[in-house]
Amino acid sequence: MHLVDRYILRTVITPLLLALSIAGMLLLLEHMLRLFDFVLAEQGPVDVVWQMLANLVPHYLGLALPLGTFLGIMLAFRNLSLSSELDALSSSGASFGRLLRPIYVLVLFLIVLDFLLVSYIQPYSRYEYSQIRFNVTSGALGIKVPAGEFVDISDQVTIRLGAVNKDTRDAENIFLERRGLDGGRTTITARYGAISTTPDIRSLLLKLEQGRQVIIDPLGEQIQALNFDSFDLEIELPAIGVFRERGGDEREATFDEVVSFLSRETRASSPLYNKYRAGLHWRIIHPLSFLIMPILAIAMGVSGRRQKSSIKPIVGIAILIVYHETLEEWGKVVAGNGELSPYISMWGVFAAFAVVSVLLYRGSIDRARTARVMTRRETETVRLAGAEGPAPSSESAAGEPQ
Repeated sequence: MHLVDRYILRTVITPLLLALSIAGMLLLLEHMLRLFDFVLAEQGPVDVVWQMLANLVPHYLGLALPLGTFLGIMLAFRNLSLSSELDALSSSGASFGRLLRPIYVLVLFLIVLDFLLVSYIQPYSRYEYSQIRFNVTSGALGIKVPAGEFVDISDQVTIRLGAVNKDTRDAENIFLERRGLDGGRTTITARYGAISTTPDIRSLLLKLEQGRQVIIDPLGEQIQALNFDSFDLEIELPAIGVFRERGGDEREATFDEVVSFLSRETRASSPLYNKYRAGLHWRIIHPLSFLIMPILAIAMGVSGRRQKSSIKPIVGIAILIVYHETLEEWGKVVAGNGELSPYISMWGVFAAFAVVSVLLYRGSIDRARTARVMTRRETETVRLAGAEGPAPSSESAAGEPQ
């Protein structure tokens, strides 16, 4: 690569990585607070939050990557423009098309990365995230017994815990009632107890201390009571539901699986045909959008030294956000519902984004060229002709007559 190419890439990559990191962290931090609230409300282990966040990284990376690419290119060319380096590069014979060469080398790499991200990585991470969330709510990560509430562990067992130590999982003032199929009942109360489950979460283990057990026969005529200092009890838990297989949602299907589904199904044979079709077009359009971003970024980044515009970067970000929201929240949804063809609702939005970007690019480049010409004219050296008086006459040279 030439020196100019390496310089342009260094100028672009630094703000790109910075914008990508900041956008990704802001998105993850915002969702992390909601995940903590969800896990604590379901009384799940805190370390599950980090597993869920790790599976959200590909999703938020898919949102931050286009924005980071746009901001990186726009800020790089804005700095080049305001520092007159862009004028120097243009004066040396490097046109905007020449300066775009290293940018598109980087963009091609980002297209491949984005395609792998939205077509293969995101479907698996989305499924893993849904599975972890199901395990938290279903109790697959541990039985949930809120303090101070009567909880039916199964049809035959009810338990109540007066207070629970969140660190040791020990409980106080425990009440437990077991109901037999023949109508008999066993009631157990204890002052203290340690609660845990077997590794396969099929049984609840209770180590009770200082309690009393009362057994009532089915007719309620005989009662047996027993005081104990320590008592170990194992209660069988109901079977935990199994999470569904991957692929029920087209967002969980990889690119190959989407193509395979569309090749064997028709709109009449499957109600998911339109959604899979829209998902296929979205997986193609999303990476191709990176081809247009350098054009829009340069259009919003190039600015004259005397006419610095702080509105253009904001307008560029707004255009990018509106494009992605329209494509995903309207074009994809409408195509998925079968109301419009994806060639109209999705490719039409992509074409409009490309046309607007090209028009803004041409207008911005024309204004930049005009500003350079005017600057050169104003800085040209103005030569003034010297004012010379008339040559002296012969009479004056000879002197005035006395």
